Amino acid sequence: MPKRMRFIPFCALLLSLACNQPFDPRAPLEQQMVLYSVLSTDRNAQFVRVYLNYMPSDFDPSAYTTDNAVKDALVSIADPSKTYQLRDTLLSRPDTSRYKFPIHMYVLRPFIPLYGRTYNILAQSPSLGTVSASVVVPAKPKLSMALGANVILDNPRLRPPDLPITFLVQLSDIAKGYIARLFIYYDVLKGSEWVEERIEIPITSADSTSYSMDLPLYPRMTASTSTSQLGIVYRTGYYRGVIGRLTFTTYATNKIMYKWLVLVLLQAEKNLFSYYSSVHGYQDPWSIRLDEPVYSGVNGGVGIVGAYTLDSLVYPLPENFFGNR
Repeated sequence: MPKRMRFIPFCALLLSLACNQPFDPRAPLEQQMVLYSVLSTDRNAQFVRVYLNYMPSDFDPSAYTTDNAVKDALVSIADPSKTYQLRDTLLSRPDTSRYKFPIHMYVLRPFIPLYGRTYNILAQSPSLGTVSASVVVPAKPKLSMALGANVILDNPRLRPPDLPITFLVQLSDIAKGYIARLFIYYDVLKGSEWVEERIEIPITSADSTSYSMDLPLYPRMTASTSTSQLGIVYRTGYYRGVIGRLTFTTYATNKIMYKWLVLVLLQAEKNLFSYYSSVHGYQDPWSIRLDEPVYSGVNGGVGIVGAYTLDSLVYPLPENFFGNR
């Protein structure tokens, strides 16, 4: 038999053997500790989670139901003057459809991080090693209203719908991202009980020419400006539309009292904003890209350690506000 003819069956044999080998595009798992924590100024307890990464046996991550919490870690939060030791705790899960066991965390309570302070988070496991990360809490921002905004807020009925309601914001230089949201708080009588509620005022809508409330759009996390100075603009038409819908549709037969408006500002520092950007940066409905980047600022492992501040500007509404009854 010619050599060429003998070569063909040999190649066919190799191909048949190769077809029996399952193809897995995933690289071998490199075991690492995963550190999660987001420090915040709006609560007096701070939480740290320490876990191990994992590889599901198939291609469905939700099928993995093992508890990967690292429970032998010594966790601390340190600033330039003091080190705080955290204790471990268990939190119940609101959803137990996947994981049946409680959430294992490390907690420091009472503790509120200080504006502008640097914190180092360290997790030391005798069996797995050490992971750490550093985060700087943004400084306190400055919030105010532009001239004339109070006149519109007190009585929007007779104002043009395109009239701007402007809030002035000076962000911290440390803040890399922010989101501002405007809420109106009110009390509504339900049966014999007064109940406090709030509703957010949209920044725009799908039909901005008519100020329609059918498809409202609200602010999203945005990168800070180079000067850290902002003008947050709402339109009178949306402010008036929210009050009108509550007063004459949602609670047309209820007594209702409008109390105050609150501008809430969240400042995200570098780590948290970078993680947010990496997760949301490629969510384009017209793209089929799957190469979402992974951001991690953790030394010796992976994860996210960030911080945010939450501040507010409160504006009381007059007792004779037009929606009150």
